[in-house]
Amino acid sequence: MKNLSKLIFLFTLTTISITSCSKSDDNGSDWADEQRRRDSINNARIEALLDEQAPILKDFAEEHIPDAILDDSTGIWFKIHEPGEEGSYSKWLVPGSMGGLALARPTVEVKYTGKLLNGDVFDETSADDPEDKTRSFQLGGLIPAWDISFYPKEVRLNGNDYKIGGLTEKGLQKGAIIELVAPSPYCYDNREQKNKDGEVTIPANSPLHFYIEVVNIK
Repeated sequence: MKNLSKLIFLFTLTTISITSCSKSDDNGSDWADEQRRRDSINNARIEALLDEQAPILKDFAEEHIPDAILDDSTGIWFKIHEPGEEGSYSKWLVPGSMGGLALARPTVEVKYTGKLLNGDVFDETSADDPEDKTRSFQLGGLIPAWDISFYPKEVRLNGNDYKIGGLTEKGLQKGAIIELVAPSPYCYDNREQKNKDGEVTIPANSPLHFYIEVVNIK
């Protein structure tokens, strides 16, 4: 993979203020050095996973998602089945709370299916259940693969271009349908997921396959 930049792309246009109440000035430098060391180890772990899973995802996409496109910087393979209503959503940037611009966090209403690569369904909306035909989520709080899928590659605003880091030119629109398979660092990474009965539904370090229909975005 080229880099890990898209794992943190949501922060590229946000001003973040960090205040430490528990660290003194005396040991602040040591703490920062230790944090950099941990980040370096974690980045190496993620890069190794991306490299390891790349051929698996390539084989899966070629077999199960014909004509899928590889986003080389993330390792995500995706296919737009329906582009949706052009221009139905475009407000991707908003004024930041500390000045400048920040990413908008619109609410998306979707129908979807999530599967492991062995075909096991771990989550989905139900066409037969009136109360679960669609679900709504706020962008910015989803797994990276979903956020990256919805946001555009870049936004032009007031004559300036802002690189966002999404998969598509204009972001997903109302009525769009996207299918994707993503490496585990862009899903739940090394955190296993369990159902209400305590059964593991998504093992740690699992790449995931999604089929998502955008019912609305606002």
